[in-house]
This record gives sequence, C-alpha cells and structure tokens, in this order.
Amino acid sequence: MPLQFGSSGIRGRYGDTVTPNTAFELGAILHGILGPRLAIGNDPRLSGQALRAAFVSSALQMGDEITDYGLIPTPALAYQISHTGSHGGVMITASHNPIEYNGFKIFNEKGEALEDSSILQSATRTRRELAHEKSSIRDGHPQDYERRLSSIHLDKKWRIILDPGNGATSRMAPRIYRNVVPTATAINSHPDGRYPGRGPEPTRESLTMLSRIVSETKADVGIAFDGDGDRFYIVDERGECPLQDRILASYLSFLSRESKGPFLVPVDASMAVDEAVARNGARLVRGPVGDAKLLAEMKKEKASFAGEPSGAWIHAEFHPCPDGLLSGLLYLKQLEQLNLTVSKAVEDIPEYHMVRKSLAVSKNAPIVEVSSLSEDLQRIIGPEAKTDSRDGIRVSSPDSWVLVRESGTEPVVRVTAESKKPASVTRIVKDTLELINRVFKGRD
Repeated sequence: MPLQFGSSGIRGRYGDTVTPNTAFELGAILHGILGPRLAIGNDPRLSGQALRAAFVSSALQMGDEITDYGLIPTPALAYQISHTGSHGGVMITASHNPIEYNGFKIFNEKGEALEDSSILQSATRTRRELAHEKSSIRDGHPQDYERRLSSIHLDKKWRIILDPGNGATSRMAPRIYRNVVPTATAINSHPDGRYPGRGPEPTRESLTMLSRIVSETKADVGIAFDGDGDRFYIVDERGECPLQDRILASYLSFLSRESKGPFLVPVDASMAVDEAVARNGARLVRGPVGDAKLLAEMKKEKASFAGEPSGAWIHAEFHPCPDGLLSGLLYLKQLEQLNLTVSKAVEDIPEYHMVRKSLAVSKNAPIVEVSSLSEDLQRIIGPEAKTDSRDGIRVSSPDSWVLVRESGTEPVVRVTAESKKPASVTRIVKDTLELINRVFKGRD
C-alpha cells in the first residue's frame, strides 16, 4: 500500500492506515530522500513503540545512523535536527488527534516539515538495495533546545500553571518553564499514551481543570499544550479561555507595532486578526492550512511570523517548526513588556461569532471541487462576496465568511464560518452543510 501523505505528514488510525509496516516502508525510503544520519522521537501514544521499532529496524538495515530521542516534543526534535548535523528526522505522533491515531512528521536537515509534494516525489524513487555500510543507534539528549528556550528572560515573577495534558511535553515543559520562572507549576505532567487528564487536544471544553485551578490559585496565566507540543492554548488570569484567534490577534497586534510584516495566517483565521494588524498599518497575508504549507508560504513572503488559530505558531527567528513551548514564553514576554494581563491584551479584540463543523466522509468519497461550490457559496454569503481558492474555498464579505476544505489529517470535510451577527453565522453554516450533503449525495 503506498504511503499516504496529508497536510501534517502521514497520519491515520493505528492498525488501519498507519501500521508497523508503514513505519518499515518509511524507514526504507528516507535514507534516499534525506541521508543516512537521522533523528527519531515520539509522543507517548501506546502504539508509538511498535512504530518506532519497525522504523528503526528498517533504517538500520539501510545503514543509517540513528539518534533516538525517545519521548520528546515535536519542536524540540526539529530544533535538535537542525543543530546537531542530522540529515533529517521523523517524529512519531498524531499531534492533537484522538488516541487511536498515530503517524509521522518528517523533517529535513533544517528542521523544516517536508511539503507533501516533495515527499511524494521522493517516495517514488527506486529503493536502494540493502546497504553494507555500518549502521548505528544512540540515545539523543535535547540540551540545545532546552538551553535555547531557557535563555529567554522574563522579569516578572509570573504565576504560571502548565497543562502538558500527559503528552510529549509532560517532562520538558515544566523543566524549561521553571528555568525561566522557578515558581511555575504543572498538572497532567506525567506522560501517558491514554491521555487520561484531558485528551491530546486542548480546547475550551477539555481545559476545565486548568481553568478552575488558575482561578482558584489566582495564577496569572494557564498554558496548555497539545499531544506533541507544537500547539499551545492560553487561559487568562480569571480562568477563562479566550477564543485563540483573539490570542493570535493580540500577539500580531504586539508584533505589528514594531514591524510592518508581512505576517502570515491561514485561511481559517478570524476577521479579528486582519483588523488587529490593519490598525497598525502592517501587512497580513493569508495562506493554506497546515504547518508545512504555511511554512512554504512564509518563506516565499519572507515573513518573520506565521500563526494558526489552533495555536501552532512559527517564529522564524528561532526555528521553522511550530512550537507551543516557545510561543507560550514569547507571548508572556510581550505581555510583560506592555504590562498587560491576558484579559487586558485581548480586551479590544472582538470575538465574532464563529462556528467550526466537520462532516465525516467515506475514504472513497470524491474530492469536493471548488468549481462545484463557488457559485452556491457566493449566494449563501450574499452581496460583495469574494472567493479565495488557495486552500479549499473561502467566500467572504465585509461582515461574514465561510471556508470549506478537506482535512489533511482526517477523512472529513471541514466547514468554518464567521460573522459579526450570530443569526447570520447560523444561517451560513446551515446552508453550507446542506449544500455539501447535496454535493456528496449527488455523486454516490
């Protein structure tokens, strides 16, 4: 079965689209794509060890020199790759996806996630015969990454509650944050592939424990991470969870006071982000969803920062991988410089009415073609509708927009809509879901 690549590498249900055989296949081809010196790491998912063993076995047969970091956040592995002479590496993770999923994120020697097209082209190369050169495997230690983040200086004695969610950041995040702020404390900080604390994805609904503890202890901020640490989520000093688009907009408001950009966000970010940047006369560019694609657009635009509403932020000055641990520290640094609390930072950022829906589709279902939806979506949005087809289809007006795109990581079609009026977003979502159902039903 050919390897299937999505917007964040290879990902799927373990035992279905992701198996030890998938890992073995990957181990056999990466030598020819990246080179023989490879780094590997994993999150704590229960299936990770079987995938790791299969990958390592195959890679060693090819004569590779493996540095095994074991349990490590994705951004830490990417940083280590770019600072230790590795030709590339593989992170075994399904990030924020449910626990029955697993997968692989693939990085080049710069610590950049490879784009889908480059992987697919390389994967079609003829596999070399078993190598005769001497292979090796050794343990890796992420001192370079920990040193870099621990060097970030904060003057304020922040009262921080961390929530690694039993994921890949469980050990490292408390260690790094305590190097910067010795009083930082943590919950859900023992790695467990069953994610018993709250699940791999930090959301308003899953962070009730963190919110309660922040409020009860009168902490300044709560910071949660997803399953592999490339995303973060902020809880304010009142224990409330601002829409993370507003956190992104507030950070871009900070940055755009000092630089005119360009800054990059994906097509599913809130209108509030555009408004925050425009107020400071800076330039904002929208790109595709998915960190590898967003990174490619970031390099093209020579942007210093790219951020997704999911909390996956790329800081070009540090490294080209989305980094939740780094983003949390840099957000606190901006708050400190402006003497703001989290709630004050987002106070002037509107929370418009946004709805995100997902429709499960069969693996054999046809791709939703932009041309088949454009005209109908323009009618749904109304006068002054503009269409953007760089990733799925996004139709917008000054007050509302809707985005329809296929997920790059799950067999679903995602619908995101936003409006300045609650009744409008309800109607837009209802009409769009009915449209998509008609399109799929008509093609069965």
